[in-house]
Amino acid sequence: MNNSVTRFAPSPSGLLHVGNVRTALLNFLVSKKSNGKFILRIDDTDQERSKDKYIDSIKEDLSWLGLNYDECYQQSNRITLYDKAFDILKAKDLIYPCFETPDELDKKRKRLITRRMPPVYDRAALKLKQDEIKSLLDSGKKPYWRFKLSSKKIKFKDLIRGDVSVDLAAQSDPVIKREDGDYLYNLPSVVDDIDMNITHIIRGEDHITNSGIQIEIFNALNSNIPLFGHNSLLVSENGEPFSKRNAAASIEQLKEKDIDPNAVNSLNASIGSSVDIEAFESLDLLADKFEISSLSKSPARYSNNQLDKLNSQLISNYDFEKISLLLKDKNDFLDAEFWDCIKQNISTLSEVNDWIKILNEPIEGDFNLEENYLTIAQDLLPNEPWDSKTWDEWILRLKEKTQKKGKELFMPIRIALTGKTNGPELNKLILLMGYNKVMERLKRK
Repeated sequence: MNNSVTRFAPSPSGLLHVGNVRTALLNFLVSKKSNGKFILRIDDTDQERSKDKYIDSIKEDLSWLGLNYDECYQQSNRITLYDKAFDILKAKDLIYPCFETPDELDKKRKRLITRRMPPVYDRAALKLKQDEIKSLLDSGKKPYWRFKLSSKKIKFKDLIRGDVSVDLAAQSDPVIKREDGDYLYNLPSVVDDIDMNITHIIRGEDHITNSGIQIEIFNALNSNIPLFGHNSLLVSENGEPFSKRNAAASIEQLKEKDIDPNAVNSLNASIGSSVDIEAFESLDLLADKFEISSLSKSPARYSNNQLDKLNSQLISNYDFEKISLLLKDKNDFLDAEFWDCIKQNISTLSEVNDWIKILNEPIEGDFNLEENYLTIAQDLLPNEPWDSKTWDEWILRLKEKTQKKGKELFMPIRIALTGKTNGPELNKLILLMGYNKVMERLKRK
């Protein structure tokens, strides 16, 4: 794949979710591996649903993920190109005007379904004579336009799914232009792919039929046909597809949780593939390892738990300089010792604030701790100065005095000091807190 040119083509009708950006990532990685070009194309021909605020958020989300594009286009600025292609297809008699209303089309579909027949358009408009078309136009009726498909089986080698066949005889002639003059998906997409010299189209498996239709349009416009790869759709842990209406799956929400974007990219590149899921600290490292042939036909199941694990792995490798830059507003509380203590025990950066509170504010709650045990712990607590051996010395004294072991030995200490049953290593934590604070926490009731 030398100098591959790929594109990500979202419609700006909602927030990007993890399924959308998985498609963007796959296209980005294919182009990056070959030192090629990655293009952002905003599919905003549907002016009614397209919003500028979503265009802005798409660009911000891609930037946050590090998926930097080389060029950006908006289809609403390219109508002249689509008009030219429309005229070419019209001259070749490959498109035809139709005059049915939406209600009439719906009744046709329902009749076919009732008869257990495929709801394929009957091409009634092709039977209209020129004088009938003229009469309809003269009466003020505006046509919508369909592309005339052949009855062939379109076959192509898919980069992910292998041999694919689309039976065009089982498809309705696609509407490419509405009666209001706006173009629908298929024609602008093909025209842009030709104009932008797209070599690889990586998109969801729900576009396989569209790809068969678009190959016919590529041929009609005498163009080379890009290579296609149809990745399996991303589903949630309970098997439901992601949606722009599902805010919980939005990139905006992941940013608010302070998830490392490399965790999102690492998960998206690995799930639904034959490779192990691992955390990559950069897109360069991810691109080196990525092979599109490793992707599976099976649904890719997105796991928030897996994302948290990857995020935790990445965070634990942050040095103090990096965390200081990321959490500038917390620098009054952050120091290298604090970060070294907690970094192995957080899944998101937002949890840093939790540990700042735990170490600096009173612990609230009734934990039903054995008061006598905490009193013994106070009596046996070594005096300062403390060092890396202090915890071992203290816990050994407690073990010999109480004959407790395992969780019974150290868990009451952890809960008394932090109010939690898990967290940083206690040998580091007590050094961070110091004698006075440890003693204060042990005394509370």
